[in-house]
Amino acid sequence: MNRLKLMQEDILGMLLTGSVARGDALPGSDLDVHYLLPPGKSRPFQSELHHGIVVERSYADLARAQSKLETNPMEVYAYLDGRILFDPLGTLMQLREQARKYFETYQFSEKERLGIAYWLKSARLKMTVALTADDLLKAAFVASTNSKDLSKGPDEIERQLYYLFCGETQQRVQTAIDLIDWVLEHLKSRNET
Repeated sequence: MNRLKLMQEDILGMLLTGSVARGDALPGSDLDVHYLLPPGKSRPFQSELHHGIVVERSYADLARAQSKLETNPMEVYAYLDGRILFDPLGTLMQLREQARKYFETYQFSEKERLGIAYWLKSARLKMTVALTADDLLKAAFVASTNSKDLSKGPDEIERQLYYLFCGETQQRVQTAIDLIDWVLEHLKSRNET
């Protein structure tokens, strides 16, 4: 899409996000494109198939984009991992800088910390009970459904991630338990500081 056409369509910025922007897309992965609109403008989310690829378009003006950054901690990754395709006014660069600051200074609220601790203790208990009952299938199910959330963790994380995703069933379950223990310990130590 050329720059003149973008400006005629009231597009102030264009940001490619998701796996294509990060460089880890698989063949057939969708394209996620965020469009920055003039103040007060809005458009509905669009999803369409284009040459066999799903193209998802989301739209926001600056105020809405900033609001999403302030209220949704995961939104920072769109700007940190995204590729700016069109930004004649530098607004997307400003949003990226704002996202970087949010990322660097983010603190879990006590409610979030307690919620994570509850979820992890519950998952750990379910795996331990299943292992005690020799129900390796159930323990593995709980380990696998919680794996993506445990993939950020302690030292030797690469080895532990290998066991979590590629190890024998017993290794996967034990690694999930070990990672949960690590996170719970760190949640506890943050509460004490």
